[in-house]
Amino acid sequence: MDSVIELKGVSKSFGKKAVLDRVTLQIPDKKITGIIGTSGSGKTTLLKLITGYYKPQSGTITYYGKDLQKNLKEVKNNVGFATQENCFYSKLTIKENLEYFGTLSNVPRSTLMSNINKVIKFVHLEDSADELAENLSGGMQRRLDIACALIHNPRILILDEPTEDLDPILRKDILALIKKINQDETTVVMT
Repeated sequence: MDSVIELKGVSKSFGKKAVLDRVTLQIPDKKITGIIGTSGSGKTTLLKLITGYYKPQSGTITYYGKDLQKNLKEVKNNVGFATQENCFYSKLTIKENLEYFGTLSNVPRSTLMSNINKVIKFVHLEDSADELAENLSGGMQRRLDIACALIHNPRILILDEPTEDLDPILRKDILALIKKINQDETTVVMT
């Protein structure tokens, strides 16, 4: 099985508090990988390491066999990340958020509007595309977060607790959406 991301002996501390200690992990390509742990066990830190947001104190992280830190631009172009907290702008509409995040991800203007329409349809937000994000339900906001992470067609989607604080029906909807994303051969990593 090919690994898209591989960690070998990775450690990360904040001050004197060791959060991760010599973690070794292989994330398979085009699969869904779940990372499980108790609150405060370092799941979010691990995700921030594999997106290049944090640097490890020791160990190595590779992305398709290449050093992650030396290939950050390539990683950022190919990875979508939806954090635990909402990362969209509440005073912008769904379309405006997607346009903003697409621009940040250097999506060419010639394809951006097409990507926006595809992503809105994919996450089932087409009836609310012109709504302000602050007026969306919790489940719709979570789908908008995922849409923002998908706007540049990443090969890898990283989701930090995508079903947190959702009721069982919305949780089921989000998990179905994640499976649908993976069916498009996108690697998914989630806590």
